[in-house]
Amino acid sequence: APTTSRDVSGVKEFLERNVLFGNITFDSIVAGYVNATAGNTTAGDGNSTIGNVTLGDGNSTMGNITEDMTTFAELEAEDPRLVALDWILHKDAMQLEVYDDNLSQRYIMGLLAVAWDSESWDHCGAVVEDDAENMEETGSTLGNDSSTCTVTNNATGLVQIFQRWLSDADECDWYGVLCSGGFVRSIELAENNLIGEIVPELGMLPFLQIIDLSSNCIFGTIPSSIGQLSYLTNMDLKDNGLSGNIPMELFNLTNLVKLDLSYNVNYDGNCTRFDGTEEEIPISFGLEGMILDSNIGRLEYLQDIDVTDNYFSGSISPEIGKLKQLGRMVVDNNVFKSTVPDEITQLINLKELWLSMNYFTGGIPENIGALKSLESFSMWENEDLTGHIPDSLYDLTMLEDLHLFRNSFSGSISTQIGRLTKLKTLTLAENNFTGTLPTELGLCQDLEFLRIEMTDIEGSAPKEVCDLTEKNLFSDDRDKEYFKADCLEDNVTMVAFFVCDCCSSCCDHDTNVCTILNRQ
Repeated sequence: APTTSRDVSGVKEFLERNVLFGNITFDSIVAGYVNATAGNTTAGDGNSTIGNVTLGDGNSTMGNITEDMTTFAELEAEDPRLVALDWILHKDAMQLEVYDDNLSQRYIMGLLAVAWDSESWDHCGAVVEDDAENMEETGSTLGNDSSTCTVTNNATGLVQIFQRWLSDADECDWYGVLCSGGFVRSIELAENNLIGEIVPELGMLPFLQIIDLSSNCIFGTIPSSIGQLSYLTNMDLKDNGLSGNIPMELFNLTNLVKLDLSYNVNYDGNCTRFDGTEEEIPISFGLEGMILDSNIGRLEYLQDIDVTDNYFSGSISPEIGKLKQLGRMVVDNNVFKSTVPDEITQLINLKELWLSMNYFTGGIPENIGALKSLESFSMWENEDLTGHIPDSLYDLTMLEDLHLFRNSFSGSISTQIGRLTKLKTLTLAENNFTGTLPTELGLCQDLEFLRIEMTDIEGSAPKEVCDLTEKNLFSDDRDKEYFKADCLEDNVTMVAFFVCDCCSSCCDHDTNVCTILNRQ
């Protein structure tokens, strides 16, 4: 119970003035930081460091997120900010005072629990109270009947014990939270059935380095206050239902190493709560905006970016060439419309480049062979991509997957294809390729999947290629399309456009009708 001497109104006033909707003074969060830690501070997984922190002069602010600031009195009763206020004032055993350094942080963490419906979490959310009378009396279902929870580690099978969110334990001990020097550095709550929106107050955890909310039921927009998390290195929001334009402030996160916003299309519009009931959420067609415009060059430490399955548009700016550490770039299934800039070939550490299902134009950059580390390259289903395969592509001797199908590429397949000895997947279907299939393709001993149907590649399958079906070019399951070509005989001439005795699936060159063959 609260002590009689506690300044409850002062706590409320402090949070209202400095925290509510992002109106926070930076120095109010880090007050006492010098006493807690000094110099370089390791956080997160122990590999990244915060570095030397310089405190402000008292005039710097983080926030002013809303034009018209709101008071607690103006909020609806069910607003998570008001529920979190009730918790920290009346239910939280810590009973923090205005002068406690972690008052703002603990309130924000409590707010996150409420905003993301922690009672519905799969692991370690707030306890659901069974006492209906107590719930009616308090007007809230937030309780602390049990402060601990157990989670089975899927990798090791070990059962681990954690502190629940909204328990009496220090917020740094709550499940999925890591702290250093008393400040929250990491929040990792992937696949935990979080339901709700990202509140602006998240941006007021100034030393946060890792945020992983992937594979949940997070909807709404990404608040502009996210740009205040200047130490953030990893942001993973994939597989949710986020929508709207990305805030320009996101490009203030110049320490980002990983950015994953993929799979935020949600046509279902429902989330399942802890009691099995369905909660309706807004349908999402994905995040929008020009995420690869010139601002992308500001994220120079980025190593991994994935924005698959959204509604991002615009072009790939030549500034992409500044991301020298980038190892993975996946932008499939958006509405980008531009040529692929030559500067992308400056990303010498790139291992995975996926540009499929967009509206890219032009051709494959002539100097693509400069990407010596590239292992997977996909440009399928960009119907306005034209031109030939550059000779330099055959310099990509580390390449394992090459997907170029469903475009308008032309020209022949070079005999240099045999240099790609690590190749496992080659899809050239639905293009205007001509000529014959080179015998040198038989040098690709690891090849598992080959598609050349609906092209003008003619002649016959070389013995060297057919011999691969005795190695890796086959399938043990029902998927018999591992080698597909225009090898179905014409109904009139009874002659196939492409003769193939080892194909698993054949198509008619003129009608595009295909059938799977029953080859033993």
